[in-house]
Amino acid sequence: MKLRNIRNFNTIEEYVTDKLDRFSRESHTMESLYAYMFAEAENTMIEVTDGYRVKKTTYAEARARIEAVAPTVQKTLEGIPAGSTVGLYAQNSPAWITCFWALLKCGYHILLMNTRLPDTVLESVIADHGIAAVISDSYSFSVPTYTVEAVDTESGEAFTPVPFGEEVTFMSSGTSERVKLCTYNGECFYHQVCDSLEILRHCPSIGHHYEGELKHLMLLPLCHVFGFIAVYLWFGFFSRTFVFPKDLNPATVQNTVKKHKVTHIFAVPMVWEGVCKAATRKIAGRGDKTYRKFQKATRLVNKLGRSGDFIAKKALREVREGLFGDSIQFLISGGSHISAETLAFFNGIGYHLANGYGMTELGITSVEFSDKRKTLNTASVGAPFRTTQYRISGDGELLVKSKTRAARIVQGDTVTETDFDEWFATGDLAEEQGGRYHIKGRRDDLLIGPDGENINPVLAEAGITVKGVEQVCLFKAATGEITLLASLRGGYSAEGLRAIHDELTGALAAVKLERAVNRVLMTYEPLLRGGEIKLSRSRIAKAVASGEIVTFDASGIDRRVEERLSVLESEVRACFAAALDCPVEKIPTDAHFFNQLGGTSLEYFALQSEIKTRFGIDNLYAEGASLFTVQDFTAYIRNH
Repeated sequence: MKLRNIRNFNTIEEYVTDKLDRFSRESHTMESLYAYMFAEAENTMIEVTDGYRVKKTTYAEARARIEAVAPTVQKTLEGIPAGSTVGLYAQNSPAWITCFWALLKCGYHILLMNTRLPDTVLESVIADHGIAAVISDSYSFSVPTYTVEAVDTESGEAFTPVPFGEEVTFMSSGTSERVKLCTYNGECFYHQVCDSLEILRHCPSIGHHYEGELKHLMLLPLCHVFGFIAVYLWFGFFSRTFVFPKDLNPATVQNTVKKHKVTHIFAVPMVWEGVCKAATRKIAGRGDKTYRKFQKATRLVNKLGRSGDFIAKKALREVREGLFGDSIQFLISGGSHISAETLAFFNGIGYHLANGYGMTELGITSVEFSDKRKTLNTASVGAPFRTTQYRISGDGELLVKSKTRAARIVQGDTVTETDFDEWFATGDLAEEQGGRYHIKGRRDDLLIGPDGENINPVLAEAGITVKGVEQVCLFKAATGEITLLASLRGGYSAEGLRAIHDELTGALAAVKLERAVNRVLMTYEPLLRGGEIKLSRSRIAKAVASGEIVTFDASGIDRRVEERLSVLESEVRACFAAALDCPVEKIPTDAHFFNQLGGTSLEYFALQSEIKTRFGIDNLYAEGASLFTVQDFTAYIRNH
């Protein structure tokens, strides 16, 4: 099929090759990049759902909006000299793109503020690094703060030309002591765009369109280097379309993908693993026979490779439709470790999920190019891009030399101007196999066992999979004990919890850690907090020690179950009260929904839906005819 809006070129690769050839002969500045990002005037740049219709904005319209908003930004910040750094604190939106380029056009450098960091950390960065002002969509900071809504307006005033801003700074995640500011310029971004062409040449699948169009879901935060470079910079240079979901509710995201026929989604492993677990639980809830058939089909698709796509689209149509539909062409995971099981799930249902590697300090440096599912499912991050070199040190650490690196890194009082001929120590442990690289965890996460051996918690955790456990974390407690903490998905039965504890102990033995791990703890709380995309073992150790994370061991199971059942019964009573629109205290736990509480069939359906949603029970309707009291539902949830 002829790709839409590629002018006289047959493929996206030909189009980008020509565009980069022209860009290479010019100065590699942010101003030049701006011109090339908006060069294809008639192409659709942005799609949003506006009520029941799809609203489209072309690249010409988006650029016109930036040019019209720039005078407003200039007037708003008139007391702040060009060359100052202004923070941009906002969630993904078309207005984010407008404000970003308008600030650069007004001569400012930009600090892309990590919206997932605590306000106290952001305030310390503002104070320590002389941030002159902030454009924000929510929080008001200690420096002059202007709302996105206020500056994203057309004033009609004249614009005074100034030198274009040249620096964009990203914030790494971390505490106020550890946060890094990594500054990029047009030259750095030019080399990142050159790398995108290499991906197209070696991995044609990434350029696949659907019905002539390539549409990227704006899921990753644009303030993050992964979201800005791999999503916005690459595909904006391709002059493709960005789809903005109304919110990040899973149902909204799924509906947006299908309505707009999204082709590309890039996300962190937490997203892919969450989708995989939810889908797997749903399939398993339909019975062992159905689940075995699903597993057999995905194994066959993974074995056959691309020739298995036909089987995936036919035999697994219902599963695909329950996720993203058939428009999806390419998925990428990056930011932390992803399990082989998650990769095998997505590639086994006929999608293409590849793993990639990058850091806030480095940009994006590799993606697995292979189309072979067997290779994709190994979690390889591929070979380094043309502008990058990888080397593994004697103790297994990945070293990187790259032209795409941040030009300057600031941490605390230390300012480091990048020497692009030096090797950068990533802190990641890696292995090279046949020219492909595999990330094996962080050096500073290594635990020292009782016999002095190094224990890699990432590899060990991958082998600890127990039904009913959402996530596990190995860490060294304040007492020095190596501890396994398991976050439970549910569980209201003492017998069931003891079984989970025994399985965790057995899993430790299977990965040969039964002697090294001193304690096995369980919790009902999630291990990831706030905007975290990977486990912070030091934070978890402190939270367990302080009691911020409530844990219990085998000896505390009975007491914890009693506490949980009391909470569970209260939550079920709240569901009854909501369905009947009456106070909770008027709901006796043994009162019949119809005979004593006066409920109607419609209200009972609402009750079932609420309980199904809140507690994740898929087969409630089949059993619902015999559930009429708070006690009935509490017992059912406990047993299931």
